[in-house]
Amino acid sequence: MLWGVQGVTPLPRHIFWLRSMVMILSRKLLTRYRELKQDVPDGLLLMQVGAFMQVMGEDARAVSEVTGLTLQMAGAVDDPVVVGGFPRSGLDAYVGKLVRAGHSVAVAVQDGDKERRLAEVIRVRCDLPAGEATGQGTPAHGTL
Repeated sequence: MLWGVQGVTPLPRHIFWLRSMVMILSRKLLTRYRELKQDVPDGLLLMQVGAFMQVMGEDARAVSEVTGLTLQMAGAVDDPVVVGGFPRSGLDAYVGKLVRAGHSVAVAVQDGDKERRLAEVIRVRCDLPAGEATGQGTPAHGTL
């Protein structure tokens, strides 16, 4: 009996070691996300992690509001982070929804060495005079 639940057995030590390795990897991803985010503080950053696009922190909350993306908590217990993700195949649909909602979007891609870099930034600006804003802007597209 483990934690008062009958039929649950303790996990072997190597499982806990493996979990700590995953947490280190998560910290590395979080650190890289924060580094890339400094380059686009005014936009939402979508970062490729394998076959998925991941978004973290306040960006995750904003993406969720627009798209309905399900969010999760990740990271260390003393430094939790809100994260969300979707398959890379849905990138065009998500970017379209975010831009139509008036958000600027930056996309960080992963190369063969698993290094991530900003590949594209879509900035949305509002060309309407003050007081006439509708929440929708004109996208200005650029590749880094």
